[in-house]
Amino acid sequence: MQQPWNTLSPAEQTLIRRGLWQSRLAGTVQQYGTDLRWAGADDAPPPRSYTRDEQLALVPRLAAAAVGLAERGLLTVRVRQGPGAAPSDPVLTGPALRDALAEPANWLWNPHPALTLDLDATEPARAWWHASAFPEEDAAGRPAWDELTDGQRELLVCASETSGLLTGPFGIWEDLPSDLTGTELTAWLDRQLAPLLPFVREGWIEVRHFAADSTDGYTVIPLDGLRTAFADRSLRHDDGDDWGVGFGCVFTYAGLALWRGSGWNAVWGSRLTLDRGEA
Repeated sequence: MQQPWNTLSPAEQTLIRRGLWQSRLAGTVQQYGTDLRWAGADDAPPPRSYTRDEQLALVPRLAAAAVGLAERGLLTVRVRQGPGAAPSDPVLTGPALRDALAEPANWLWNPHPALTLDLDATEPARAWWHASAFPEEDAAGRPAWDELTDGQRELLVCASETSGLLTGPFGIWEDLPSDLTGTELTAWLDRQLAPLLPFVREGWIEVRHFAADSTDGYTVIPLDGLRTAFADRSLRHDDGDDWGVGFGCVFTYAGLALWRGSGWNAVWGSRLTLDRGEA
């Protein structure tokens, strides 16, 4: 456990990060691609998700890395027994672990999987991470929570949540008015996008578009393409009733570090507790 975090391969780093949040094994290949892109790796994918074939080609690499981490006592793979991950879920070991990780279907996102596997970082891995690997960000000079606009606070909370949806019936933003065109439409869009632009410009939040194709695929929307993208009514999916379709946002690792280092997350958590009337 004395080796520096950066001596782990990118695949191993992705797996440990997923294990820290007890994430599903399915979706890990997509996150691996995101990690490569955020790190500026030469073999990073374009600003989009991996295709199914691209994911399948990478499964052996991720599977070998997961087995290696498990053998070193840094990662466990559990078989989910209920609706969510639980410490009581059985841990796979030996040939059963290798067989489960060698099965490509277990790595691909599926809304109704035959088998759900969860990654879980061990206590030594968690201690190592918090001691030396969690990204730090100097919050000096950053605005305090009370100095943020309501729109900025709403965006930060949205990015910290699982869905992170901005548009559509499950998003946090208003639908695009149907009676606006030309300069009026542009002005309305600029007001809606105003809280988002600084966060994207700083590299703290990434904006993604999810199509209605029942997969985990997405396309990254760059800063200079936001206005055009959000003006497209079909892309926004404001009138649809499908969950997960439209535009969403996620924290980059730099954004997550700032969310933690600035204390914004602590303020949000304490206010949420008070709003719920909890002790």
